[in-house]
Amino acid sequence: MYKIKNLFLTISLFMLIAGCATSGSQFFDSAMNDRNRAPASIGVPESFDQDVTTIDPMHNQAQADYLFLKSEMESNSGRSTETVDLLKNALVYDSNAVTIMQRLSVEYYKNAKMADAISWAEKAHELSPERRDVNLLLAGLYTTTKNYSKAEEIYKKLIKKDNEDAEALLYLGAVYTEQKIYSKAISAFKKLTLHPTYGSKHVAHYYIARIYSEQNKNNFSKVKAELQKAIAIKPDFFDAVNMLGIMIEKSEGKKKAYSFYADFQQKHGPNLKLAEMLAQYYITANDLDKAYEQLEILDESSDDLIQVKLKMSLILIEKKIYDKAIVKLQEILETTPESDKVRFYLSAVYEEKKAFKQALDQYMQIPKNSSYFEEARLHASYIFKLMGNSDQALVVLKEAVDKKVENPQSYFLLSQLWEDKKDLKNAMESLKLAAEKFPKNSQVYYHMGTLQDRMNLKDEMLVNMQKVVELEPDHAQALNFLAYTWAEKNEKLDLAEVYARRAVKHEKNDAFILDTLGWVLFKKGAFKEAIEVLEKAHSMQPQVSIISEHLGDVYFHLDQHEKAQISFKKAVESEGDSERKAAIQAKWAEASSKVKTSRVPSSIGLDVKTNESP
Repeated sequence: MYKIKNLFLTISLFMLIAGCATSGSQFFDSAMNDRNRAPASIGVPESFDQDVTTIDPMHNQAQADYLFLKSEMESNSGRSTETVDLLKNALVYDSNAVTIMQRLSVEYYKNAKMADAISWAEKAHELSPERRDVNLLLAGLYTTTKNYSKAEEIYKKLIKKDNEDAEALLYLGAVYTEQKIYSKAISAFKKLTLHPTYGSKHVAHYYIARIYSEQNKNNFSKVKAELQKAIAIKPDFFDAVNMLGIMIEKSEGKKKAYSFYADFQQKHGPNLKLAEMLAQYYITANDLDKAYEQLEILDESSDDLIQVKLKMSLILIEKKIYDKAIVKLQEILETTPESDKVRFYLSAVYEEKKAFKQALDQYMQIPKNSSYFEEARLHASYIFKLMGNSDQALVVLKEAVDKKVENPQSYFLLSQLWEDKKDLKNAMESLKLAAEKFPKNSQVYYHMGTLQDRMNLKDEMLVNMQKVVELEPDHAQALNFLAYTWAEKNEKLDLAEVYARRAVKHEKNDAFILDTLGWVLFKKGAFKEAIEVLEKAHSMQPQVSIISEHLGDVYFHLDQHEKAQISFKKAVESEGDSERKAAIQAKWAEASSKVKTSRVPSSIGLDVKTNESP
């Protein structure tokens, strides 16, 4: 439902205020425009006799004019107190100046001092009861303070004096609307639609539509008819178009409403307000092409070009049209070079294009006091790492870490950089700092656990992986670490199976997690299922040595020596670590010997060629 509360009042008063200084009787600067100048032959005496008691009226008028003009300057500069003082001083020289009183009323209204505003407007009205501008001002103030009967009286008086006074008729309709006397309000507005010289009939139809809507929120047909009349008179009347769209949305849904807006934009546009609404709607609906079309309209003449260009840039980035996105972002930076947000986006686009030099140049311009500083240094450090300059990567990232860390990724990358330098102690210290800063972040403990696993600190690793599972029960990789380690240690095999199955549930296509489940099942003696799971893992990652080895171990245990021999052979071929390779070769040799033994009975001394052992 549309509320009509104070629908016209503020607008009408400001229209009156804007015209107060020039409408009605003019307040002439008599010092410059004396309309009753004395003949030049009559000189002004240098001094008066002592018994002259009258004050020179020309002098008074000149002083009043001067103070009035000065008050206008103060008012335009927003100095209200000074304006009021000057106007009151002007009244000392011209106590019956209606225009000064009018201006005082306006100044008090602007400062929400309604009692004073009405008091001065009433004084002006007493002195000039026929002045139209004074009547309109006083009636507007009465309406604002809900003294509707007095406002109505003034408007009726003006209409009686001039039955074609469209302004008074409009405001009278507003007074009736405020009192919810809808029939009289509609009658007033309908008279405006038939007024021979009223140039804003579309507004009258719009107000009638608002009243119909206020009377009955389901009164769609009448509301729609009046809005269509308003739009027919003035197609670019956005308020009517917007209201009609809202009515369509309520009765037929948002999609229908925005279809109406889009059709109207195509036929009668471009309209900036419609473009703004449609752009946002299309962005929300992820129809980026149509959103971009509307943003292009806004890009031509919107008051908020920075936000428009930024939205256009983000759409281009989303569509991977990076070169055009760069152009738009650069256009914004030309206007607002201090915008760290825009510079960060520009850096990210360059990074996405693998234009690392340009990306670094932009990232490194983001200052330390920026909210984007840490993120910029994190990206810059990563780029230096990619470019093989780990030393510079460390220097850049430490600038962010030493200042303030809001993103745990900064610590993770710092730890990784220390690892690259084989400095595992500092790598671990970085993660310990992360744990202090982000004690509820599961990834902190996961990274600590993986590093401890590489350092062969299995017990410490188990502690941290258990913290991960406490914080994030379905963390598949942590569950996998725990299950596999317990299987290797032949501990907690039942819990290891539970964890492994949970991990598989969340990562069905991870061959390493399947390998862990298969290995746990093997350790528990569930050989048949172990083979099924390990064969699946091997089919997914046939070049992974550890999976081939585990499958070979199960085959060997079940006396399937030929299959074991094949699996161990693949494991040897895939293994890069010399010590592990030697261990698997020993298994291969044993499996091969079992194959030979099974094929050639010892009682038969034939020279038969078999699969060669390594």
